[in-house]
Amino acid sequence: MRTIIKAKNIINGVDDSIIKDKCIIIKDGLINEILNFEDFKTSHSDLIFSYDEEIVMPGMIDVHVHLAFSGITDNRSFRAESADLDYGAQALRGYAFALEHMSYGFTSLRDMNAPGNVAINIKNMINNKKLIGPNILACGLGLSITGGHMDQPGWGNHANFTDMTYPCDGPNEFIKGVRTQLKAGADFIKTNMCVSSTYDLHHPYKQEMSNEEIEAVCAEAKMHNVKVASHTSGGPSITTAVRAGLHSVEHGHWLEDETVDLMAKKNIFYVPTLLVNERNFEFEHNEKFTKSKNWKWLQLSREAKWKSLDKAINSNLNIALGTDAGFMLPHGSMNYREMEYMIQGGMSNMQAIKAATQVGGKLLGLNVGTIEIGQKADILVIKRNPLEDIKILSNNENIEVFKDGKKFNKCSILEK
Repeated sequence: MRTIIKAKNIINGVDDSIIKDKCIIIKDGLINEILNFEDFKTSHSDLIFSYDEEIVMPGMIDVHVHLAFSGITDNRSFRAESADLDYGAQALRGYAFALEHMSYGFTSLRDMNAPGNVAINIKNMINNKKLIGPNILACGLGLSITGGHMDQPGWGNHANFTDMTYPCDGPNEFIKGVRTQLKAGADFIKTNMCVSSTYDLHHPYKQEMSNEEIEAVCAEAKMHNVKVASHTSGGPSITTAVRAGLHSVEHGHWLEDETVDLMAKKNIFYVPTLLVNERNFEFEHNEKFTKSKNWKWLQLSREAKWKSLDKAINSNLNIALGTDAGFMLPHGSMNYREMEYMIQGGMSNMQAIKAATQVGGKLLGLNVGTIEIGQKADILVIKRNPLEDIKILSNNENIEVFKDGKKFNKCSILEK
């Protein structure tokens, strides 16, 4: 049996304008043919969905999420969640978060760090057809220096946690970290090479991993034919990593001109995560905090990110949508706001949509993100035109989802 989506208006993720009057023929979960209306011949067993006023577009992709975390905004509560919930509970909750993303049209996700193989297990259950859910790539545990960005201090000396972080020191330990995550089923490697710093606000970032450690990770990953993504803030370490084979620059508040030029030359992906930075300015802060170096850093990074985004746009970098959902952000419901900020930063609505579809699909290396023959039939039907108002994507009632050619039943998500 074939599934047919007959649509008068299609954003296919490739062209720069809406294409008209096409029948999308789906077979075995893939787009088998795309025909003009007049060339389509129906069969008695076809399941046909017709859309006249709606916009049909590819399923969207969030390339930076954390399914093990809830997005709670209080820092102490965020840390407490990791201690209160065992990994089985985090996996069950994470699966619900994955469905929440899908209900807002995000049919593919890249998880950027989850303790206890939480995201890897969710991915495996979906891939093995035990659960229905989005396409997921997962890194397992991010690799960080001891006491670094993803191995932060602050727990009592008597507390002992396992598999929450993967601290490494020296090239050999980072090589073992790559191999350990791949053994656990990771699809790619996440590192944390440079981070924020308030020590000297004239240099508001610092390098954590040594050049030798960066090069060792990239070389080991290349040998195993997997990609490397990295949490970054700014400085020459990003340039070092891009030269060594880094695949995607995450955050990248301060991108130097040399780095941008090299990223453009080597087709490296940029994931600016604008929303999570802006979220800091939506909360109430006491006077003591707003006079602190931390507040000043937030202001400096805010200014820098818009400049870096402008450089990226003007250099035609591969800019992909990533929200950091799970960290200060809920899953799914705010994803569209990343596109709003991309548009605010100088991208057109179509460019922002392509960042969330075609570019994200290329970053993941999956056959998703466009409506083309051979692609997975992950397709959205939008009540109104997001090229005119991206905010239409803020309400999942405006979004109908097809996953692998089958209509996704949002009733499977528990009501809040």
